[in-house]
Amino acid sequence: MVAFENLRSVYSHTIARALRELRPGLEVRSSGLDELERELEGFNPHVVVCSRPNGTHPGVRGAWVHIPTEDGPGDDERLAQICLDGERWRTDGPPLSELLEVLDETQERLRQGALSEAC
Repeated sequence: MVAFENLRSVYSHTIARALRELRPGLEVRSSGLDELERELEGFNPHVVVCSRPNGTHPGVRGAWVHIPTEDGPGDDERLAQICLDGERWRTDGPPLSELLEVLDETQERLRQGALSEAC
């Protein structure tokens, strides 16, 4: 699931299209933030790429990538936050290659039955 503000819907569509093209076996959806909660309830994805941090959304995920779209007062607020199976780190961007690594690792842990969905 990829979700950004409606004002930044081009982000959602572009990232989702790239993920679909590069990982054709995955079901990738995009939505606006105003539709995110409903989408999460009906779709229940293992990975979410979003302009909002996780915390108020229903369910748990294997991975949540928070890509802030607003500049915060410090450098840390501009960094993306990635949670993968409970492991957390910050990154600049992230580049598409890092998003693909998160998807691949989530899928591998899911295949092994080792995905705790702690994000």
